[in-house]
Amino acid sequence: MSIAGTARLKILIGIGLSILVLVCYRGVVENDFIRFDDPQYVMENPWVQRGLSGEAVVWAFTTSSYASNWHPLTWLSLLLDRALFGMNPAGYHWTSVLLHLFGGLLLFGALSRMTASLWRSALVAALFLIHPLHVESVAWVAERKDVLSGLFWMTGLWCYARYAERPGLVRYLWVVLSFVCGLLSKPMVVTFPFVLLLLDWWPLGRTAGGKASWTRLVWEKIPLFLLSAAGSVITFLIQRKDHAVVPLSAMSLDDRLANAAMSYAAYLGKTLWPAGLSIFYPYHGPPPLGHLLFAVALIILITGISVLLSNRRPYLLVGWLWYLGTLVPVIGLVQVGSQAIADRYTYLPLVGVFIMVAWGAKDLLGGSRGRRAIWSIVSIAVVVVLVVLTQIQVGHWKDNFTLFSHALRNTERNFMAHHILAEGMSKAGDLAGAEKHHREAIRIKPAFKQAYNGLGYLLMIRGKQDEAAPLLEKALQIDPTFVLAMKNLGDVRMRQRRIEDAISIYRKAVILSEEDPELLNNYGVALFFKGEKEEAVLKIRAALRLKPDYAEARDNLRKILGRGKDVELTQEQDRVKAN
Repeated sequence: MSIAGTARLKILIGIGLSILVLVCYRGVVENDFIRFDDPQYVMENPWVQRGLSGEAVVWAFTTSSYASNWHPLTWLSLLLDRALFGMNPAGYHWTSVLLHLFGGLLLFGALSRMTASLWRSALVAALFLIHPLHVESVAWVAERKDVLSGLFWMTGLWCYARYAERPGLVRYLWVVLSFVCGLLSKPMVVTFPFVLLLLDWWPLGRTAGGKASWTRLVWEKIPLFLLSAAGSVITFLIQRKDHAVVPLSAMSLDDRLANAAMSYAAYLGKTLWPAGLSIFYPYHGPPPLGHLLFAVALIILITGISVLLSNRRPYLLVGWLWYLGTLVPVIGLVQVGSQAIADRYTYLPLVGVFIMVAWGAKDLLGGSRGRRAIWSIVSIAVVVVLVVLTQIQVGHWKDNFTLFSHALRNTERNFMAHHILAEGMSKAGDLAGAEKHHREAIRIKPAFKQAYNGLGYLLMIRGKQDEAAPLLEKALQIDPTFVLAMKNLGDVRMRQRRIEDAISIYRKAVILSEEDPELLNNYGVALFFKGEKEEAVLKIRAALRLKPDYAEARDNLRKILGRGKDVELTQEQDRVKAN
């Protein structure tokens, strides 16, 4: 085929891939935000609510107190969405879909450039773009970091393909820039330089015929490895500081290794049979010995086959090591959170599996015209099935109730699903239903601080302060730095008219979190009731700087500055209504 013909075919394939994505994700426009991380990232984030501004940009690059990660480019993308779409979730969702699409197109471009195999590269890109396991990364606004870092990862692959064709400083710097942008979007991309070494072997063949030694190829990537190390250290320190890292005393190394082996096998199973997916898979302890032995045997078997066939079928080992290696940051050796596995963690690792499938199936069925026809039919059938499954999965993300009800159906003893359903019911006014789900979450996991806090808040707004306080104190026994429980306990003390106790609690909370406008407002109110008017004004003004449209804080400030002694009774009544 001529160069012009190849270019036209690439364009047609790109159009086809774009149509597939739009068909799969067209229903996302009807989806709402969900009450799991989305409030922290968008709905209740005072900086994102400001939209794109100079102060917000500075915050994006300097904060590490939100979401236990430093990912300024992710924040910038959400700030831009807020400026463009306000609080219309459809705009945020379409941004994620487009980032996902562009990443897939760049993956196709990079692989086709490296391998000169258009159709197999197209199949890998199609599987990446339409697999149901990737719906979580695309349909969840809080996972913007996945699709954004994925876009920069694929950009880096494409730039590296150009660099490998004709090495040069400028082309290398484009690779470095892509990697830096990926790290600034989500630190999971730290494995990028290791994947480049795999690609040097196959398909680039940079070690064949004495073109370059492995030593030289490793030295070539030293800047990337240094960036990777820096990103890993920064992420670990931030997550440990925010108490997101589970200590060894709570989960032993043996249990982590067992869960890692099970996770590798589980992700493969969900790739081949993407049914029963859930936004949260709770960890309930070590797996049964039989399940663990099967998972370990499967990993050893695939590794052995890939090594034995590495000379004739190098893509098998490259794809398998891609899968194993890129999952290392999230496989649970450093455990963050209380989930056993997460669909979103497969966003980049599954590319390795898709390479194994696309090249392996073609080699297995290729040759004669009949076998090529079988390969084409099977590929088309797989794509059609995945499109349907992905459409269904996108529908499960419609709203909070639909998503977490689906999670309860597909998992056992899912304490997080009960808790998030309770939060949604509480917001909707179904306080009895919310209390039932909170209590069930506590029954399943007695050390679940969020459920104690949620139930305590629920009882507080129902006027049961004496019942609420012990629950909030229990949450703080589990985690003495749990700011939200501190804020709620301070509110309870205010309602009990224990002003001094409330001020002491608020003071500790503000030391831990200075970017919560509601906390600052409540602290200011408590200080005013104590008679410290000037300090109260400072706190409430700080709340307004974070959230300029905070009506209650503005009203509090107006009353304090303008009405003197009449404020006390009125302010207390306003607070009760607000909570």
